[in-house]
Amino acid sequence: MYHSFTDEQLLSLLRNGDAGAFNAIYERYSRPLYLYILSKTDRGETSKDVLQDLFTTLWEKRQALDIHCSLRSYLYQSVRHKIIDLYRKDATYRKYLQQLIEHFDAQPHNISETYDYKAKATEVFEAINRLPEKMKEIFMLSRFENLSIEQIASRLELSQQTVKNQISKALKILRTHYTQTDLLTVAVVLTLLH
Repeated sequence: MYHSFTDEQLLSLLRNGDAGAFNAIYERYSRPLYLYILSKTDRGETSKDVLQDLFTTLWEKRQALDIHCSLRSYLYQSVRHKIIDLYRKDATYRKYLQQLIEHFDAQPHNISETYDYKAKATEVFEAINRLPEKMKEIFMLSRFENLSIEQIASRLELSQQTVKNQISKALKILRTHYTQTDLLTVAVVLTLLH
């Protein structure tokens, strides 16, 4: 039924909470949008996360949508903004990693000890970078910027319980791959960087 509708008709139905219209929009645009995101990020899981975030936002803000261009243009423009945000977050991650490496270079440790710390810290940071995007963002705000659960929830427009759950899941993932000592090493270094 919905497949014959124009984008404008689907958008009108979507604003009124029509789940069928939402599904039709998803079916119409999810594949080309996914391929577009993948071409810009070159990471499958990240691309899926960005796509899911786009359509979740579309559904959540359906009643307030104020689109002055075609639905297609709106979706691609939204995806471009999400990709820019993604690169910005990756730049923040790289900044923290660079600070960590510079810290080790500035400390008078013996070479093997310095290398060991650098290697462990880099491994843990890479593991953090492989977390799902939203989880990584929440974890970094919590652990690297020392924001409280309330501050993170407010900034990201999430419930405090969601933030707690994401931090807990991130720690569980990291603990399964790294010993408590490795995570403690990174935590100590982060404290020294601030």
